[in-house]
Amino acid sequence: MKSRTLILLSIISAIVGIALGYFITLVYRPQMLPPALRPGGMSQPTTILLLGVDIVYAGTRRGIKPDPSSFNGRSDTIMLARFDPIRNQFMVLSIPRDTTVDVPGHGRQKVNGANAIGGESLACETVSRLTGVDVDHYVVLNVHGLVELVDKLGGITVNIPKRMHYRDRAAKLNIDLQPGSHVLTGEEAMGFVRFRHDALGDIGRVQRQEIFMHAVLDKALNPQSWAKMPELIKIAESHVKTDMNPAQIMQIASFARAVPKDHQHMIMLPGNFSGSGGWTVDEAGLRRVVSTMTGQPPPAASRPEIRIAIENASSSPGLGRKLSKYLSALGYPVMSVSGKSENFGTQVARTKIIAECGNPSDAVLVKKDLRGAGDIVSASLGDIQSCVTIVAGPDLIPLMEAELQDSKRRHK
Repeated sequence: MKSRTLILLSIISAIVGIALGYFITLVYRPQMLPPALRPGGMSQPTTILLLGVDIVYAGTRRGIKPDPSSFNGRSDTIMLARFDPIRNQFMVLSIPRDTTVDVPGHGRQKVNGANAIGGESLACETVSRLTGVDVDHYVVLNVHGLVELVDKLGGITVNIPKRMHYRDRAAKLNIDLQPGSHVLTGEEAMGFVRFRHDALGDIGRVQRQEIFMHAVLDKALNPQSWAKMPELIKIAESHVKTDMNPAQIMQIASFARAVPKDHQHMIMLPGNFSGSGGWTVDEAGLRRVVSTMTGQPPPAASRPEIRIAIENASSSPGLGRKLSKYLSALGYPVMSVSGKSENFGTQVARTKIIAECGNPSDAVLVKKDLRGAGDIVSASLGDIQSCVTIVAGPDLIPLMEAELQDSKRRHK
């Protein structure tokens, strides 16, 4: 009898221990759970078109005023997001607003006009035709919603790499941001993602939108933020137009929150500047990105095919040149070496290995050749003409010093 009691107590203890471990993991480390074990989890991949629209002004007796409830403006932000529970990852393809595309029934023009011409249905059809990916749902957010959502989250921490100053009285836009790490209010966040008055224009804005998305995801991983989800959905009811119900939104948000960082990919539409300043699609690059997005195995990485750009964001002035020499000896074509990073500033605590072209295996191979140094970032935040941008930090200094010593020994 005593042995039966001990066995029963052991079984109960094991069940309680498993349940407690599951609950703690679900609250604090949900990314460690397979999607199938998360409550209300997704079972099939879902593709969503995210549109951030311009302010639309309406006439009143007292003059022209912004209409916070309007969703029919041009789309400043265009992102195609695919959430894949089978591979436990999500991928976001950012489409520059100045991309020239075929808008069904309206000929060749910039993609940001589709929503203004025919609403979200035409925007979905346009993006689907461009990428070859069916769009399951849409979410249209006006900028007033962005302001309120960020403020409700308590602000978003973003590293601003350079001074951003621009004022447009007609559009009532006043952007004045200083370099460094700052907790941005809703108004400041709107300025950060809308600013495009630098050398890269709209492409620079797309990169800042990706930086902002990463910052939002970091904030969302905080359990305190997760507790605010009902309030965020309430705000969204006024400033977001979507064909998804609250339960579907919660399901997507719950899944995205739990995806490990190395399974979160943000890629800009491959292309090049056109003569008129627009963005022309690189069709081969787009096919590669879409294949990765829809679950096809990525192409094998090969050093001679991986174009490298180096941005030195360390306190060692010669680190970029040393790194270029080291990687060139391994067979990588090094495109450029810069003394600072456009999107990370002059100093980083740890090296960033940025997969620019939607092929994380490129960055994995580079990280291996750097003997495990650095963190992989799947986002188009460096030199957009490269395959991998290395933002060199102080953790690469010991490797370069060791290589220098090895080189001296080899030449004795």
